[in-house]
Amino acid sequence: MRKLRFDRRGLMAAILVVGLAGGWSCAKKAPDVTAGLARETFEAWVAKYAPAAYANPCQDVYVEFVERGPEGGAVPVLGYSWLTLDYTGKTLDGTVFVTRSDSISKRVGKFSYMTHYADDFLEFSTSSTKLCDGLRQALQTMRVGDSVKVYIPMNKGYAAGMGMNSAYAGESGVTYAMMPIMFEMRLRDLTMSPFVWERDSAERYARQHWGTDYRNDTVGMFMHIEKHNPTGDTITKDSSVYVFYEEYFMDGFLAATNVDTVAAKWHFTATSSNGELNETAYDPLLLQGSAGANASTNKVLYIAVQRMRKGEVAEVVTVSTWAQGDAGSTNVTPEVLPYQPMRYRIRVLEKWPEEDEDDEADK
Repeated sequence: MRKLRFDRRGLMAAILVVGLAGGWSCAKKAPDVTAGLARETFEAWVAKYAPAAYANPCQDVYVEFVERGPEGGAVPVLGYSWLTLDYTGKTLDGTVFVTRSDSISKRVGKFSYMTHYADDFLEFSTSSTKLCDGLRQALQTMRVGDSVKVYIPMNKGYAAGMGMNSAYAGESGVTYAMMPIMFEMRLRDLTMSPFVWERDSAERYARQHWGTDYRNDTVGMFMHIEKHNPTGDTITKDSSVYVFYEEYFMDGFLAATNVDTVAAKWHFTATSSNGELNETAYDPLLLQGSAGANASTNKVLYIAVQRMRKGEVAEVVTVSTWAQGDAGSTNVTPEVLPYQPMRYRIRVLEKWPEEDEDDEADK
């Protein structure tokens, strides 16, 4: 895919032509006239540098179809659809301000090991701050499988207080509000029922990996005992147990863990709110079964351990209801999207690890 290049001399020439034709004076023209000149300048730029898109105006934006999806493919319905999107957003000089691609993030020097580079999942609505007016207009022309380049004028792009979560891809610090922008975007899939979509995804994983050897006595949660311990103590709501856990996205990318060797493998670093190393991040997690219903996230850990014995290891796949919640979380790293099913590996200890060392010292 060719890189979009910005010719400053070409753009200045376009601005000059527009300015002369309209008797341009920034100090004297009213705001609506200035906006009109900005639009003309944008159109002149698109006509020169993206002629295939300029030939396909869609309301206020220009769309170039790079690849078309199958005929009869599902189309987004505003206010009803949830979209699976791959995209990279750029200013017109080619500066990347957001991307879902690790290779692009590496190329621009912003790669982060703790970023989950994967398709975005978002609601196709007028309230979504990730979707500016220009993107909404473009998506209404697309069907599943389409890959496009979208050129968006300043007044249909991002305003202050809205926009992509630029910290997601480590592209923070790039200004793109109140500017003309372009997106390279592919519509991977869509659903009208996100909970059904994630439940089916979790169940499909369970069947493919465990056959029939799993429990499903909690809606949307599927559990397989990887290592049995028939002689281990049973666990009840009144029990307090120590747990090591690993939390993964469905594609196998690590989301969180308190296992130091696993974190090191994924180049994860646990830090406290002040940015210093969190020395307790890799201690076993103390779970009290009775607190499960009040847990804000990861209820799955509390539910799962009550179906285990001490010394056992379990694998669990679950819908977001029992994981990070159906709203997801942008306050954690990596970011967790809405309606995100998750996978867990849970090991219940028979006792606090240091007790083994104490027992040896007492002998």
